[in-house]
Amino acid sequence: MPPLAHRARAVPALVVILVVIVWGCRSGGEAPQPGAGGSERAAGAAPAGEAARTGFSLLRQGDLKGAEPYLVSALKGSPRDRRIQEALGTIYARTDRWKMAEESFRSALAAEPASIGARLGLAAVYVDTGRYDEAVAALNEVRSRDPENFVARVKGALLDVRLGRVAEAEAGARAAISRNSGSAEAHYVLGLALEQKGSLDEAAAEMQRVHDLAPAHLGALSHLVTIETRKGRRAEAARWRAAQQEALSRAHVEERVRDHRIQGVAAFNREDYRTALQEFQVIAREDPGDSQVHLHLGSTYIALGNLAEAESELKGCLSRDPRNDRALVELGRAQALGNRLEEAIATLEKAVAVNPQFPEPHYYLAGIHRARADEEGYRREMKIFGDLQSRSQGSALEVEPEARP
Repeated sequence: MPPLAHRARAVPALVVILVVIVWGCRSGGEAPQPGAGGSERAAGAAPAGEAARTGFSLLRQGDLKGAEPYLVSALKGSPRDRRIQEALGTIYARTDRWKMAEESFRSALAAEPASIGARLGLAAVYVDTGRYDEAVAALNEVRSRDPENFVARVKGALLDVRLGRVAEAEAGARAAISRNSGSAEAHYVLGLALEQKGSLDEAAAEMQRVHDLAPAHLGALSHLVTIETRKGRRAEAARWRAAQQEALSRAHVEERVRDHRIQGVAAFNREDYRTALQEFQVIAREDPGDSQVHLHLGSTYIALGNLAEAESELKGCLSRDPRNDRALVELGRAQALGNRLEEAIATLEKAVAVNPQFPEPHYYLAGIHRARADEEGYRREMKIFGDLQSRSQGSALEVEPEARP
């Protein structure tokens, strides 16, 4: 611990500490962060690894549009990384870019012929493009390697629906739900089977369960419109049609801004923050309700040294997504850089409460403790950070594509 005579200078030094450590603490769940220059960057993970971990984290949370630019960037640095290829294939498949999805999954198989995730991805593409014989072959290959694979069970039930095997589809979907009642796709497939069977009330209940689990699921919204119309419930059908149109509108907006998002993240990663700001501002104008772009804007303003604007954007993100752990960490970082240490600690601890497995808030808390000459607190937080980061880096992501509408 520094002598008392030096403690008065320890708190202002926090700004320096946080800038120096920012490249050393990339743990896999953060928004874009400013770089600190060559010597500091050498001590941390490679930029491609940082982008990949962030992309995987966003994908696990269902944030496809946030994950894509990170994974595209990561692939440039690791073109034969099977996990990145699978993750991108999943995003392309869920956004109806079938050719790109198939190419990504085939590249993943070329890199790792035993990959279950790539074969499941190809099966998803085959089912959704009507190539049922190829889908059967891909699913049989997965089952031969992993007989209890949950995603293969759900995808097989969806294939049964498409082939008109309603009883088999219902049984397969119910078996999947018994293993994982929180799977939106299993409930969706069961809803499809029940609708084909003519059990409209049960089908509607399953589709509403899908909507509860995945509010933007276009397939569920479409079938709710159809089911309620068939039941003669016009008001309910109109309500679901409005929800469907809103979801479609948001999907169209995302299609328009996708290139701006990719270019913005790429500019940020090369530390061209002015260009990044311009790209993210385009997205914010097109879709002001997009919480992710406000997170990116907040990080960009931090990099530009504009802490007031950074806080405004990050609070805007949190107003739309109160449990966004990355936004909480960035807000805590902005508060720390402004030497509002108590606020920073409270915000970072909130991020820990939201996601106890997220390493980065512990790193910044360690930096604050060291700046305040609290070596015990520093060592405690660094130990937690090291344990969580090691666990995160050691886990493999097997991408399991969800059934499409």
